[in-house]
Parts: sequence; C-alpha cells; structure tokens
Amino acid sequence: MFLTDPALRRIAADTNEVLPEHLWRHDTATLDPLGDLARVLHKTAREFTDSNAALDHALARVDELTVTARHGLAARADLHMAGYHQALTDALAARERHTVLGAALVTAYRAWRNHRQISSSDERHVLLQRSDPSHGVATLRLTDQRTWLVVPDAEAASAFGIPYPDRVVGEVTETDQGWAPTAYTDPQHRQITVGMAYPLPVCDDLASACRSLLRWWHLRHSDAWHSRTPAQLTPAELTHLSS
Repeated sequence: MFLTDPALRRIAADTNEVLPEHLWRHDTATLDPLGDLARVLHKTAREFTDSNAALDHALARVDELTVTARHGLAARADLHMAGYHQALTDALAARERHTVLGAALVTAYRAWRNHRQISSSDERHVLLQRSDPSHGVATLRLTDQRTWLVVPDAEAASAFGIPYPDRVVGEVTETDQGWAPTAYTDPQHRQITVGMAYPLPVCDDLASACRSLLRWWHLRHSDAWHSRTPAQLTPAELTHLSS
C-alpha cells in the first residue's frame, strides 16, 4: 500500500497530491523562510501522526466496550457498560484534537508547497479517486514523451478487485482528444493487439484513464466478461470504464 503514513494520506485527501515521502524534511535544515515553513510542517506532521494513533486507540476502546455490551445484551437482555462513558468522552476529545491538527497540517503543507516547486521526473503518483485515498494510488512511469506505464498499489488492486498489485496493468497516452488507455500486463504485449493488449475509450483526465485500466481488468476477470473485447462491450459498460 502506498499511502501508509497518516500525514501523507491526509494531505493527499485534501490536495490530491501524492508524495512518496515527507519531502519537506529536505528543507528543514535551511535557514530561510522556506526552512521555517518546512520545520513547522514537519512538527505538525509528527503531531498529526501521534494524534492519529491516539484516536485509533480511543475508537478501538469504544468498539471493544460496545461489542462486550452487545454480547451481554444478547445473553442476558441486560445492558452493563462500565467505563463506556469515559471511553466515549476520550474518543470525542481525541477526535476534536485530530480535527484541529488535520486542518493545521493541510494549512502548513499548502504554505510550504506555495514556495516549493517539486521537480518533474519520469515517475509520478496519482490518486485513483479524487479526495479518497481508500481507492489507492497508481504509480506512472514515463516510457516516451506522452506515454506512461501504470502500476496500481496493493490498496488500489484490492479496491478495484483485480489480481495485479504492484504490477503493470497497461499504459496511458496523452492525445489531443484526452488520455487514451491501453490495457496489458506485459509491455511486450503492446505489439500483439489480439487478445493481449486492449485499447480502451479515451478519457477526459489522467486519473479516469488509470481507473479505466483497473475497471477493465476487473471485468476481464469476472463472470461478465464472456471473452469479449472492449469493442464488444455494451454502451453502459463502456461508459463505466471511462467514468
């Protein structure tokens, strides 16, 4: 799974920018305004991560007491919830602190990002569903000027129900009409158009083109495939692929 760090996950959810690591740490040693912003962001990120763990622990305690109470209710038709009020109070307090730190984290990140350009490279990361990291991340690797290989992380493979975590699922090419996805599981299959590589409908943006690849492979491994090519899909199926 790509976004395992709570701070990076929250930043991705609010900004749709997927960072491979805490890039601001490289600026924390510099004695200029950018360094000041990086140090504030680094401190806030650490506090947010600690808060995430505390909130998770508090919610787990509430859940544990709730399960125990339900079992007691089922067994004796009676409700005894010793400690539940305090556990719930602790969870609400932890949630309030986490909410405040989350807002502070995103504000600090935006301030740092406004003064820090992240240089482009031959690899980029895309949130597959806008503002929702639970659908996972696609890593894109440049093969030529306008074409990128697409590799979903484990969370994306699970969310879309495909058996290809951390493996190539095809490519996306920027065209004058939009982003054109082509599904395959081996770059060598690109040269074999029948049964090995599957051109899919052009999509409006990069994220939807990546989703189209994952949705195709989900269909390809489902009982609804019936050995069809993309050209043989129904209009509704084609619309779903590119949505």
